[in-house]
Amino acid sequence: MDRRASMTHQRGQTLMLMAVAVFLMVLLLIAATRMGEHARRQWYMQSVADNAAHSGAVLMARQLNLSAILNRALIGNQVAMGQWVGLASWMAMITRFGKNASWVIGLIPGLQAAAIKLNSIVGKAEQMTDKSVQVLLYFHSGVIKAISLAQVGLETSMIVETPFSVHKVIEQHDEKLEASLYQGGSIAPFPGLWWRFTDSHSTRNKKSSEFFKQLTLKSRDPFTTRRTYRWGSIKLLKLEKAGGNELQSMPGGRWNWNALDSLAVHAYLPNPLGWGWEVVKAAGWGARAAYSKYRRSRWYHKSYGNAFKVNKWVSRTGWNAMRSFRVQTLPFSYLRLREGNPYGAHAIVVKISDPETQQVTHARAEVHFSRPLSIFPRGDRKQEKANLFNALWEPKLVPLTATDKVTIAAREIVIDD
Repeated sequence: MDRRASMTHQRGQTLMLMAVAVFLMVLLLIAATRMGEHARRQWYMQSVADNAAHSGAVLMARQLNLSAILNRALIGNQVAMGQWVGLASWMAMITRFGKNASWVIGLIPGLQAAAIKLNSIVGKAEQMTDKSVQVLLYFHSGVIKAISLAQVGLETSMIVETPFSVHKVIEQHDEKLEASLYQGGSIAPFPGLWWRFTDSHSTRNKKSSEFFKQLTLKSRDPFTTRRTYRWGSIKLLKLEKAGGNELQSMPGGRWNWNALDSLAVHAYLPNPLGWGWEVVKAAGWGARAAYSKYRRSRWYHKSYGNAFKVNKWVSRTGWNAMRSFRVQTLPFSYLRLREGNPYGAHAIVVKISDPETQQVTHARAEVHFSRPLSIFPRGDRKQEKANLFNALWEPKLVPLTATDKVTIAAREIVIDD
């Protein structure tokens, strides 16, 4: 009897131990399951935060690239105006050359009718060119003003659109998630610092106008920059062509293109004493101004392709006969990166939170300028600094900075308190 009671008692103890062990295993299994769910949820939220931050950076990079394209368009339209003025000047020179040639032909008996016809043809060609150029100058002037106004509007649109777009990305993943956007080391709400990342410059400002003017002059094509070369030579006779364009930044932010062209025959007459005379005969000249004469340009070194040195008095004759289209480029503005940008203005930090699980995660993305010399080489082989004149901005997902982590931790402590 005693043995049977002892065995029954031992069996009861084993059952209790098994029950406790099973209960603990169930608790461990539940804890492991919940930890797994928590980890999966955290991983999912981190993916959502990464996608949202990257999407915001994509919009920021797109805006910077668009600003660079529009700045290039401003330069392109200015250069086009210079090209049209230069073409009209060149055509005026050809017209004068044709009229001079028709006068010479008219001295030959029997060719008077041909000379009159030639004179009429070149005269009509000049008139048609001038009318067409004037219309084109008005067109480019209007385009420049429109681009100037569009830049500000497009940047404002990006600032308003980005928060909505980021929240839309998050909503597509999970409508229950909540989000907040920050900049500047996770301190300032987005887009609090973006307004200080770029800066609008107007040609009304003398320094800003001169900066953009130099960029425009460096962007000119060879025809607009310098049209000075030798058309031909026969022994002691040389036909010298000289000309080019100059750009004037006028008071009030207005711009004005001038162009000058001259063509002259240089004859070198030998002298028994060892030196000779140079006789210059005018063959043709022409000059055009978009708005008015840029008088100071006459005294600049190498102005108009060194025309006043190559064909001295012929170029002066053309200058004195310069005609104006009376079209001026009105003041316009362009965007540049602000000097001394505030920390984190080029980055966006996204905070994702789940109200049900109280889980929180963060992600940071930035925009950066990259011009690999192996792909887009520069003529001077120098590394190009970030700017708004080349559309080479890219979004990049990056880890949180130390400042971000400190700011986030401080914010959480304040919220908990």
